[in-house]
Amino acid sequence: MKIKKAAAVSLAALMLLWAGSMNAKQTDIPKEKVPGDVIEVLNKYLKILSTSPSLEACAAEVAKISGGHMLSQSGSISRDVLPFSLKKDYENVKFYKVPAVITRVVFVEDDYDGYGPTLIQGARYKIWIAKKDGVAGLPAPIPIIKPKNGAPKIVTTIGSL
Repeated sequence: MKIKKAAAVSLAALMLLWAGSMNAKQTDIPKEKVPGDVIEVLNKYLKILSTSPSLEACAAEVAKISGGHMLSQSGSISRDVLPFSLKKDYENVKFYKVPAVITRVVFVEDDYDGYGPTLIQGARYKIWIAKKDGVAGLPAPIPIIKPKNGAPKIVTTIGSL
């Protein structure tokens, strides 16, 4: 009986957390309203991806501008991110315009990513970037969180690569 009650309480807590994040107000904003330091970290991410001599070198540099689930508890790129999403971004950034050409921005005033030492909380800018001319496909989103204090951080890899 105690197990069923604990499971029900856990499920209810998860549903409340999920509902809270789903209720965050998302608003499309003009690209001109994106802070300069957010654009700077976006372009830095794309530059690192496009100029790094290896995936390992890329990961070391990307870790410096990342937060949330992108990082392991030790501050390096997570083992769940490196061989999958970051590798895909590293291989496919060649299809995108660098520096970024922004096609859409969705703003969430208060959001978070990660937990413990990787937790980052603040305003989330989900920025869609254009592909190079002649490359098929839709623009891809890159979420960046700008905390109230401190530099903005990449919190996930390019969305559709």
